Amino acid sequence: MGCEINGPGRARKTRSGIDYGCEELGRLKSVLMHTPGEELSLLNELNYKHWLYDKVPEISEYIKEHRNYQELLESNGVRVYELEDYVDENTGLIKKMPNLTFLHDTAVISGKGAILSRMRPPAREKEEVVVKEALNNLGIPILSEFNGDEGFFEGCLLLSKETVFVADTERHTYPFIREFVSNILKEFSEVIYVRVPKARRYMHPDTVFNRIREDLALAYLPAFEESCLFTEDSGEKIDFKAFMREKGMEIISVSDSEQSRLACSFVPLESGTIFHYDTALDQKTRKDLENEGIEIISFHPDALLAGGGSLRCHTLRLCRRKIKN
Repeated sequence: MGCEINGPGRARKTRSGIDYGCEELGRLKSVLMHTPGEELSLLNELNYKHWLYDKVPEISEYIKEHRNYQELLESNGVRVYELEDYVDENTGLIKKMPNLTFLHDTAVISGKGAILSRMRPPAREKEEVVVKEALNNLGIPILSEFNGDEGFFEGCLLLSKETVFVADTERHTYPFIREFVSNILKEFSEVIYVRVPKARRYMHPDTVFNRIREDLALAYLPAFEESCLFTEDSGEKIDFKAFMREKGMEIISVSDSEQSRLACSFVPLESGTIFHYDTALDQKTRKDLENEGIEIISFHPDALLAGGGSLRCHTLRLCRRKIKN
């Protein structure tokens, strides 16, 4: 890309609106999830790669594990909204979308509204249409979306009320990133852009970077081929690790093996406490996190691994709130 930018508890159905916004790393209050169903039967031994799965899922066990994860969230005080409860017009599309359970990829929720993705066709085409309807019915406005047809953009990360993180992955196209950065700088002060290898293992931004606390993150830095900082008036190359340290954030580096096991893709319950697969981290990294006082709420995946996604992928975070002293 280069450093230049040119151009522009289960809830009952309600339409009254909910609290939203996830820029600050406060306590996770609510999420949107989609319990997978009959759409998983679309997958077979001949087409599972087309649908971006690692293998054909064992359907009943896949659904069971997904529900177990929902129960884990609820037992920790997180309210779970079920996608289908908030979709009226596009219910037919849901039955055609075996990837829709990975709701995190479709949107990011800021305090100003939702940043919608444009999903990679053909396997994930129009997922954002279903999610947009659900968010509208929940009372969450749309802050940013893509109107062009030639391209895709699967997600970004919110690091604060001022900073957005964008990784140029195999699920993003160059023109859409340029459009996004130009437009989102009207709402945020800066965008950190990172170019990563165009490979499945780096398919989304949180496969290479994710914050645990305001001052601590996990990252796989060998994937950072180029890093840039964009503001409304400028763009410049940066050393990502040094830049984040200047902002007060230290980075614990994960190994190549850990990155391939989705080490960076976890769900913070609150600052310093995360939900994570028990298969993702090496003992050394666990020890480093323990020394930092980090609590890991572990979840063991079996059937869910068929989809190639993490707990975070299944979890569209809607609202975080810091506890006031």
